[in-house]
Amino acid sequence: MIHYSSFTSSKLAISQNAVKSILFRCAALLLQFAVFKALALLASKRKAFTSYLMFTEDYIQQGLFVISRKFIRGGLLVLFFAVFFAGAGFYDTLLWGLDAPGYIAQSSNVSASSLVDKLLSDPGYIVFTSGKPGQVASLDEHLADNIGANLFKAGVNFTLTEDFDHGTPRVVTPTKGLADSGGPRIWLDQEGLSVSPDSFITFAPAPDGNMTNAFDCPKQPLAANSVYWNCTYNSYALSFVRDEIIGRPEIHWDDSSDSQYQYLRPGRGDNPWTSLGTGGDTALMKQVFTVTKGRDRHTFMETAFKIAMVTDYNKPFPIEQITDLVKRSWSADPAQQTAPAIGKIAKSIYNARVLNSSFMFGSASADGFSVAQSSWELMNLEALPGNDKSQLSTLRLSDPMYSHSQSSQQRPVTTNLAKGGKVQGTDCYKAGTGNMTNARFFGQLDTSTVFIMNGILGDGSVNSSAGSLNQQGYDWIAKNDARINNLILFRGMILGLDPAFATVQTSKVTPAISYLQVILIALAWYMSNVPEIQLGQEGNRVVMETVTGVYQHDGEANAMTPHAFDSTNNETKDAHEYHKQGTQVTAQGVVPTPSPGPTDREPFFAEPHAR
Repeated sequence: MIHYSSFTSSKLAISQNAVKSILFRCAALLLQFAVFKALALLASKRKAFTSYLMFTEDYIQQGLFVISRKFIRGGLLVLFFAVFFAGAGFYDTLLWGLDAPGYIAQSSNVSASSLVDKLLSDPGYIVFTSGKPGQVASLDEHLADNIGANLFKAGVNFTLTEDFDHGTPRVVTPTKGLADSGGPRIWLDQEGLSVSPDSFITFAPAPDGNMTNAFDCPKQPLAANSVYWNCTYNSYALSFVRDEIIGRPEIHWDDSSDSQYQYLRPGRGDNPWTSLGTGGDTALMKQVFTVTKGRDRHTFMETAFKIAMVTDYNKPFPIEQITDLVKRSWSADPAQQTAPAIGKIAKSIYNARVLNSSFMFGSASADGFSVAQSSWELMNLEALPGNDKSQLSTLRLSDPMYSHSQSSQQRPVTTNLAKGGKVQGTDCYKAGTGNMTNARFFGQLDTSTVFIMNGILGDGSVNSSAGSLNQQGYDWIAKNDARINNLILFRGMILGLDPAFATVQTSKVTPAISYLQVILIALAWYMSNVPEIQLGQEGNRVVMETVTGVYQHDGEANAMTPHAFDSTNNETKDAHEYHKQGTQVTAQGVVPTPSPGPTDREPFFAEPHAR
């Protein structure tokens, strides 16, 4: 990329290139005028009247004059004039060549609803970012472009502005207690509509398929609206690693159907989180989804952050690596990394490995508008025939969900599963298995936007804390978390809600000039103010008038006696034939050359004279 200084780069907008061309051409004409007047003044100073007259001739006549004078004095003056005058004619070309780059992008903020007709027919609802651990140099510059990609048609220059109507979060008093609801939720209406993190993150079916042997780590109340769990177990790690997808929200439509809750699952056909959300990977997923029931539509922001370390079964994790990973994943704020719980969790993980067991600890809490869930797990995979034993430690973090509610003017359609604002199918709850006529419609779920970051935050296949959670990438995501949330909420507003809530910055390319070009144009105008030369008449004499004086012929009007001069010294003749007169004379125009006298010779001031 070419970089220009603020002085030479194009800064001042011009409405049209035609206006710019006129300015440059006028500058060239002014400079030519300046050249003409400057050399005319020089000719008057040197009393070179004949050379002055040649300035108005064409280049052929000027060339013949220069050759006839053998490139000396008056001839050189005409030669200089021809060269400088012609060069000044290319001044506009020079100004065009100084374009850097010659245009600017003028930005304006408009409602996204004005660009709805320019949306792609099927905009992508997934934004995927991948890179090497800690590779964040280009993310700041291109983050808005990456999240705004695959949204509008080609040719639409836009930038997501993070300027949109967030609305007013609306929640209600819980219709169930913490023990009956299975954990903290965001409660949305008095019928029991609510959203929560995956409350079955602690549950695993038995390896033999017998549900009576399933494992479920019990949740214990921690405070008014929070719970925790802490279990050491055996034989279920494979189920957790293979089947558990981190970041599946639970939607409970009402109290009467609370046992038939619904997961918002990632689509297997197009969503990479289907695989990245399981097993051992370090990855981040943020998604904007909406829940529509009746005339109310609720918008949520979910963040799921998963960190993993993997090691060989025969080489357990050192306690130092476990402690470091737990400490850094506890909080990005160093002041909070000294909590007493960090050492207890790390020691419990280490002790579980000593006992050849698996371990999980986690907590969930809600503050009305959001709910957070975090878990730390050590999973010792059972030895399988033909495979080496291995140990997988996965630290999972689900960050708060943001709730936004608004009133819709139309009831939802009868299908209820959508992606990117477009209905894809249905998953209606049927009342019973035999009576198919009593089908019940709950509402509509829409995964408006999904943002996935893989690799940049760390490598989940290594056995070191520094490798599994890259500190540079972690610091960047902590610093830019609010910005990313706003950008993907903005995209979700355009696709899944009402584009009128969002403001887009559009840009239009406009011709422009730089400060350097402005100065050069002004310089041409300033130089054109050279004192002007005019031909006038004083009595019967032809004079050259300037602001510095009047130059006239030194003979009689009707009978001027010519002087004999050496043909090789014509300018000397010029110098003797003219003298400076200190009076000013008003210009009267060009006076016709007097007729030759009785000697049949022409006066000098008419030489050369066209016959």
